[in-house]
Amino acid sequence: MYNIKIVPACPWFQHGAGMRGEQKQRRPVVAKSNAAVQFAGHFQAVVGELAGRLEKKGGSIVEVVSRLAQPKNEQVLDQIVETLVGLINIFRVKIGGRKNIAKVVKASACACDNSIVERCVLQTGCERLVTIETFTVEHFDNPEPSDTEIEAEHIKRGLKRPDVDHVIHFVEQYKHLPVEGRPIIFYLQNPVPDAGNRGVLFLWRSGAIRNLGWLWIDPGPRLTRPCSFAGVRE
Repeated sequence: MYNIKIVPACPWFQHGAGMRGEQKQRRPVVAKSNAAVQFAGHFQAVVGELAGRLEKKGGSIVEVVSRLAQPKNEQVLDQIVETLVGLINIFRVKIGGRKNIAKVVKASACACDNSIVERCVLQTGCERLVTIETFTVEHFDNPEPSDTEIEAEHIKRGLKRPDVDHVIHFVEQYKHLPVEGRPIIFYLQNPVPDAGNRGVLFLWRSGAIRNLGWLWIDPGPRLTRPCSFAGVRE
């Protein structure tokens, strides 16, 4: 599909190198360009798909790009960036298996509230993959959205609140996720005994140490930004 021009490394290569020598010179160059070629292919496919969808709506990709280049449309660009960032915050998490919660927490190298291990039980058995997505609320007009507004955002995005299984396995499988300065809040789908009506799990980092504990919302203060919130897509 793509015409790749191979530039020889030495001048004499253009003047009579044999086929065997030619192949030896080309291989490293092609290998280095594979990532660029793959990106170009993906980019072309995405632009083509966007152009086709715009045409169905009576629009033109050329016109859209021209308008986006105008300074007055910076807000539109910000909205597009927010959508693209949302694509990045998607995580595939394996749940199930044979380990109990104590073993998974230990493997996570996360400082967990002891009551989480004491009160919660993980489902064991057949392993399966689930999709967890995180989102921010920086687009809210209210700088301190209530838990009711956050729940509404879950519904708007088509996400369900996670169970303890999702949270614990997520923490164990994504040890290096940067959460310092932007903690992740997990509204639990099913209540945990003695955790209160509105208790949720809260993942944050303090220096080199990650922490997982309970966050009490109702009654209590509203959540302040910046935070990320996690939901499960089925």
